[in-house]
Amino acid sequence: MLILLGIVAALLPPFIAWGEHLYLRHGEVSGKRKILYFLLYFVLIHAAVFGVAYYRGVRGLTWQLVTMDYELKHLGAGLVCAVLLPFLGCLVLEPGVTLGGFRKYGRRTLTDIRKYSQYVIRSAKAHLRSEVANSYLDWLWWVLEPLAMMLIYTFIFGFVFGSTEPYFPVFVFIGLTMYTFFSRNVSYGVTAILVNKAIVTKVYLPKYMLLVSHMVLNAFKMMICFGIAFVMMLFFRVPLTLHILCFIPIIFEFFLLTFAVGLIFMHFGVYVSDLSYIVGIALNMLMYLSGIFYSMTRFPEPFNVILGKLNPVAFLINSMRDAVLYGIMPDWLTYAGWLCASLVLTCIGLYTIYHNENAYVKVI
Repeated sequence: MLILLGIVAALLPPFIAWGEHLYLRHGEVSGKRKILYFLLYFVLIHAAVFGVAYYRGVRGLTWQLVTMDYELKHLGAGLVCAVLLPFLGCLVLEPGVTLGGFRKYGRRTLTDIRKYSQYVIRSAKAHLRSEVANSYLDWLWWVLEPLAMMLIYTFIFGFVFGSTEPYFPVFVFIGLTMYTFFSRNVSYGVTAILVNKAIVTKVYLPKYMLLVSHMVLNAFKMMICFGIAFVMMLFFRVPLTLHILCFIPIIFEFFLLTFAVGLIFMHFGVYVSDLSYIVGIALNMLMYLSGIFYSMTRFPEPFNVILGKLNPVAFLINSMRDAVLYGIMPDWLTYAGWLCASLVLTCIGLYTIYHNENAYVKVI
C-alpha cells in the first residue's frame, strides 16, 4: 500500500499539471514539447514539495523511514502545486498566454457580473415562485422536504445502523444541506446551456450566469435549512462557541468550489450527451464517500485521511460540523490548499466558457 501511494504521489501531480498546461493551450503543443513539459513539471513539483519539507525540518529521510502520513502530505502538497504551477508555466513558456489576457478576462467577468446581476436575481425569484405555484403548502415545502429527509436518514443510520455521533440529527441535517446544494448545482451545470436553448440562441448572455442564477436559488434554500439547523442546535442544547464564525469562510469556499465544478461540467455537457448520466452516478458515489451520515473517522487509516482531506466536499462538510457543533477549528492549511484549487478551477472554467461561448450556439 505504501509503495502504491508513493507511486501515485510521484506521478499524479505532474500528470495533472501537464494536462492543465495542455488544456490552457488547447492542445497546440508538439509531441516533443509535451514530453519535456511533463518532465519539467515532475521536477518543479517535487522540488517544491521537498523544499517545503526540508524547510519544515524533514531531513535525512530514507525510504525505510517514509510513513503513510508523509506520503499523504507529499501527495496533498503536490496536488496544490499541480494546480497552481501551470498558470506560471504558460505565462513563461507560451507566448499566446499573457498576464494581460488574464486581466482582460478578469475585467470582463466583473463587468458582466455587475451588468447581469438583475437578471440573476429576477431569474432566481421566478424559479422560486414557479416551484410552489401549484402546491397547497407553498413555501413550506422548502422546510418540509429537508426535514423529512433528515428524519429518514436519522432513523436509518442512527437507530438501524447505530451511529453514535453527538447531536446526530443536526449532524445529518448539516451534511444533507451542504451536499444537496453541491449536487443540485453540479447536476444543473451539465445541462444548463442545453435546457436554456431558447435564451442562449436568441440573446447574448454570459453562459455562466445561467449557473449563477441557479446557485442563488439553491443558496436561498440552503440558508433556510441552516436557519432550521440553528433552531435544532438550540433544541438539542448544542454549546455555541466563537468557532461558529468559521461558517462564513467555509460556506464561501463551498460556494466557490461548487461554481468551479459546475463551470467545468457546463462546458463539457454541451458536447457529451451522456455526461449527465455519468455525473449522476459520480454524485451518488460521492454522497456515500463524503461522510453525510457518518464521521470520516470510521474509516481505517490511511483512508480516513485520504477521503477526509483529499475529497473537498467531505473536508468542507466535516469542517462545518466541527466548527458549528463541536467547537473545533478547521484545518486552515488544507482549507487554503482547496481555496487555491477552487480559485484556479474557477479561472479555468470562466476562461473556457468565454473562449467557447460562440461555439455553443452552433452545437445546440
